[in-house]
Amino acid sequence: MAILKGSITDDKIYSNYLDEEIDLLIYLPSRFTPLVKYPILIAQDGRDYFQLGKLAKTADRLMEEDQMQSCIIVGVNHKGITDRKAKYDPAGEKHENYIRFMAFELTPYLNEKFNTLQLGAGMGLIGDSLGGYVAFKLSLLYPNTFGKVILQSPYVPESLIETVEAIEQMQTLTIYHSIGDEEDQFTNPEGITRDFLTPNRKIKNLLDQLALDYEYTEFQGNHLWVNWQKDLVPALMFLYNNH
Repeated sequence: MAILKGSITDDKIYSNYLDEEIDLLIYLPSRFTPLVKYPILIAQDGRDYFQLGKLAKTADRLMEEDQMQSCIIVGVNHKGITDRKAKYDPAGEKHENYIRFMAFELTPYLNEKFNTLQLGAGMGLIGDSLGGYVAFKLSLLYPNTFGKVILQSPYVPESLIETVEAIEQMQTLTIYHSIGDEEDQFTNPEGITRDFLTPNRKIKNLLDQLALDYEYTEFQGNHLWVNWQKDLVPALMFLYNNH
C-alpha cells in the first residue's frame, strides 16, 4: 500500500530579536484540513532533521499506520556551522535572542498561521546535540508553551544540571530523552572530545525524581544522524501516541 505523503513548503519569518529573516520548512500531514486543530512539533536544525533524519518521511509512515497523531512539523533552519553555534551554544552571542525568538516570535506566528492546540501540550520541540540543549532549555523556561520535548543526545552543561536540580515540580512536561552508549567519547567538528553520556545520565537521574511523563533510552552507537534517525520512531510514538 502506498503511503500518503504530506506536503513540505518553505516559509520565512522576520525576527526583531535577531534582526534577520529565518527560513522555515513546514510539513503538513497528508489529510491536513484547516478545520482541525493540530499539535505542532518544532525542530532545531530543521533542514538536517528533514534530510538526514527523514523526519517528515517517518511521520508520514507512522500517521498512515495510525501509530501517531496527525501533527504539523516546523523545521527552523540556521545559516551554517558558525550561525548554529552563535544561536544554539549557551555562550553564543545570538543565543539569548534566539531563545526569545522561539518563545515570543515563532510560537505566536505559528498559532496565528494554523489552527493549533493552544495548550502547552500542543507545542513540541525536537533537537539533537546543541539543538537538544536549546529544546530542553526552552521547555524548562516555558513549560506552559512547550509541553512536549524530544532530546536526542543533548548537550548538557553543568548549568543545565543545576537548573534541573533546583526544580521541585515539573509535571506539565512530556520528555523523550535518548543518548548513545558510546557518547562518552564524542569528538566534535572542532576536534574536541567530550563526554556526552555522563551528564545525560545525571540529568536522567534528576528527571526520574520529578512527576513527569518521561522516557529515557540509551541506543547502541555514537553521536550520529544514522542513530537519531532510527530513534525517531519510538520518540514520535511516545510524544504523539494515537492510542
